[in-house]
Amino acid sequence: MKLAFICMPLLASLLLNWSVANAHGIAGNRYFPPTISVEDPYAGYEMHAVVGRVPIGGSNNSNAMSSNLMIGGGIEPMDGFGIAIDGLYRNHNVNLTPEANGFDNLYYTIKKELTINDEREFAFTVGVNGQVGGTGGSGVANSTTYAPSVFYAKGFGDLPNSMRLLKPFAVTGVLGYQMSTDQGQPTALNWGFTLQYSFLYLNQHVRPTGWGEPWNSLVAVVEFPLQTCLSGFCNGQVTGSVNPGLVWVGPAFNLSAEAVFPINNQSGRGVGMLFQIHKFFGK
Repeated sequence: MKLAFICMPLLASLLLNWSVANAHGIAGNRYFPPTISVEDPYAGYEMHAVVGRVPIGGSNNSNAMSSNLMIGGGIEPMDGFGIAIDGLYRNHNVNLTPEANGFDNLYYTIKKELTINDEREFAFTVGVNGQVGGTGGSGVANSTTYAPSVFYAKGFGDLPNSMRLLKPFAVTGVLGYQMSTDQGQPTALNWGFTLQYSFLYLNQHVRPTGWGEPWNSLVAVVEFPLQTCLSGFCNGQVTGSVNPGLVWVGPAFNLSAEAVFPINNQSGRGVGMLFQIHKFFGK
């Protein structure tokens, strides 16, 4: 109930203001599709839902899996300034004490676009993200986390024509220093990134592929949501996953599907799957 109460004003604002939204994820000829796990550098009016089953990390849950559902949205109250919130429900939530089915604390992202360079297909943004303490299910932590971060995106359409088949490549990522209002919690470095190859870009801006749909609307993606613990009992430990998948770019929404491969036992065991529908409001 607390989560729904906090989400409703943002979602209402999103729906009331959809007609004034600007294009999202564009730098020159490049479209950077929002990916499932690594935040992109763009502000915008948007909503998304993610569903899937993923391995649970930690020494006590090496073979456990969790079915997850995330719903969230974002608004752009000022040009280039965005606020987003996400609610994540896990059917096996190790973030609750005792472990139970329920919501994580509310996730938030606040960001300000600093640079969008059309010629270089480059975007750079600063912001902060984390979780709001006490907004999740029973037994959730009351401490709030916050990570001052930079977000970036770079397409390679500015490569010479002799390397034209590399022009559809792009990278996006985030680099942030995570802290908590609970001084007993460890700090961490968030350094997720993605590698992308856009068949959409290849067909439209490099050379016609001769393919039909849906192939010309696909972007191949590999996400690397990674974190390095910087203090406390986990100092030096790296956790995360490698998530290969595809994004289908539609006229008004995107569909994404990814596999989830933990990078080590501390990140979990087994293979997960995630699916996302992402809707923009505006042109």
